[in-house]
Amino acid sequence: TSCAVNTFSIAGSGSCTGCAAGSTSAAGATVCDVCAAGSAVVAGSCTQCVAGTYSLAGSTECTQCAANSYSASAGASTCTSCPGGLTSAAGSDSSDDCEVCSAGNAVISGSCTQCDAGTYSVAGSTECTSCAVNTFSIAGSGSCTGCAAGSTSAAGATVCDVCAAGSAVIAGSCTQCVAGTYSLAGSTECTQCAANSYSASAGASTCSACAAGSTTQAATGSDSSDDCEVCSAGSAVIAGSCTQCVAGTYSLAGSTECTQCAANSYSASAGASTCSACAAGSTTQAATGSDSSDDCEVLLVLVV
Repeated sequence: TSCAVNTFSIAGSGSCTGCAAGSTSAAGATVCDVCAAGSAVVAGSCTQCVAGTYSLAGSTECTQCAANSYSASAGASTCTSCPGGLTSAAGSDSSDDCEVCSAGNAVISGSCTQCDAGTYSVAGSTECTSCAVNTFSIAGSGSCTGCAAGSTSAAGATVCDVCAAGSAVIAGSCTQCVAGTYSLAGSTECTQCAANSYSASAGASTCSACAAGSTTQAATGSDSSDDCEVCSAGSAVIAGSCTQCVAGTYSLAGSTECTQCAANSYSASAGASTCSACAAGSTTQAATGSDSSDDCEVLLVLVV
């Protein structure tokens, strides 16, 4: 009797032997044939694998292509990997199924994965890149955003930090302001102290005003209180500078204003530190003093 399909026998056999898994035979066979790669034993016969699957020689089933690979035609013995930066679902049967990972994502462990905050990616990336110094990003970013003026960040930052008062962004980093200057929080430069003020140490957020009656004697401020000089007698701090008192007035050292001479006295020239009294028997005939001795008039007494 002939051996049945998918069995075989050698001469003198008392029975037929079933073919090994992954192989088939016709009726009356003396050997079984292994199914070729790209096909598998399906319903008792070698059947070509469909697109999107593959098989090795001697397979009993066709295997679906793994994610990020494809087989475009029937009878494939292997699947083709998607190019770098592209992914596909399992069982893909066309290279068109390999899709570019969008910006803000990258192919990580075989799938499009969102980039973490502090990193970014362009479309088709295979890795996320850390943001550069003085930039930042949120999760899923296609680019990093520059820090606002007056703030900085380290590489890979998720936020930027505002420079504290007393420092400023100089050459890309928060730098402490030197003595004689100051800054508010978030500054891009240190500001020189104004005239008649000073900052004695580095990192100042404000400048200190000179004591009343003293000035820095310059258009800008200083880095020491020692530079605040007292206005000399005969002058006063007017409009921010030591100004000589006009005739008819006087001042002591360190004054903030010139004082008008009292009645019956005068100062005949600018820069007076005192007023001179009218000669005995004469007055200025006014409630206040004068700028000339000529204004000291002798009182006439009428004798009856």
